[in-house]
Amino acid sequence: MAPDRVLVRLPNWLGDVLMARPALHAMRATWPGARFLGVGPAALLGLTASEGLVEESLPWPRDAAARRAVVARARAWAPETAVVLPSSFSSAWLAWNSGARVRAGFRAEARQWLLTHAPVRPRRGDRHQSDEFLDLVGLLGVREVAVPLLVPAPPATQAARAALAEAGVRDGEPYAILGPRSAYGPAREWFADRFVAAAQGLASRGLRVVVCGTAAESAACAAVAAGVGPAAVSLAGRTDLPALAALAAGARLALCNDSGLAHLAAATGAATLQIYGSAASGWTAARGPRVRVLHRAPVCSPCWRRTCLIGTRCLDAVSVAWVLREADRLLTEAA
Repeated sequence: MAPDRVLVRLPNWLGDVLMARPALHAMRATWPGARFLGVGPAALLGLTASEGLVEESLPWPRDAAARRAVVARARAWAPETAVVLPSSFSSAWLAWNSGARVRAGFRAEARQWLLTHAPVRPRRGDRHQSDEFLDLVGLLGVREVAVPLLVPAPPATQAARAALAEAGVRDGEPYAILGPRSAYGPAREWFADRFVAAAQGLASRGLRVVVCGTAAESAACAAVAAGVGPAAVSLAGRTDLPALAALAAGARLALCNDSGLAHLAAATGAATLQIYGSAASGWTAARGPRVRVLHRAPVCSPCWRRTCLIGTRCLDAVSVAWVLREADRLLTEAA
């Protein structure tokens, strides 16, 4: 019997939320009459709400006292089913305390007693994370459906256009976006000088270059833009997540590290080049209709480290020439 109210504890990272979209769309299609409550980081909740994947949202705070208040509100919402996508103990605790009769999440952190469905997660890299999430909800009778492109809402598109105009990018001028940082750490960040060289190559192909990132990454992004020259601008920290999605959707090309921005661009259907370092591309590569993953894994890969101890051979194997060849292929396909 289909549930009437479903609580979904969303992942904590942008890329993981985007990799959960197939499971979220599948639940929505399988249980069309259900109401969904999304619980997760405040900055990411708008993404699922804008797609109509959840009717209500609850931010999941860091503070323990504030979390108790969220748990109480989730319990008052009275879900029948809870789907736990993160592997943390606290997320399963939320599901158990919500009063949901059915509680599904992967076995981890000795939390299986809090869940009614607790499968063992495959070894990292054996299955793509999107497929793992689909496998989890499949235990509840949910079946995979086609996933639509992520379409930014009109206000987000307007905000993106305003940000571009303020930075001096003319309306309708073709541009590429660059994501030279990764929140995970430097072992997933291609070298800044190579981003500069690749961006100069894109500029020589008639594209403006828009460097994107968070407010905390603004100095590094500004340095890359300055290295590229007049063809580049930095909008790091100057757009919210919906506007960033709109920027990606309007780009001719996205060149990114293994980061949330790569997943965001791919989800909108933008031509996306994703450079891989210490992680396994088979597990977390961006998925979309026009994605190229640039990954030449050395014998030590994947090491999953935030900081490399031996010189990031994985990243060094990605040359500027290779990036520009793949960029040309994607740009030609889109022409």
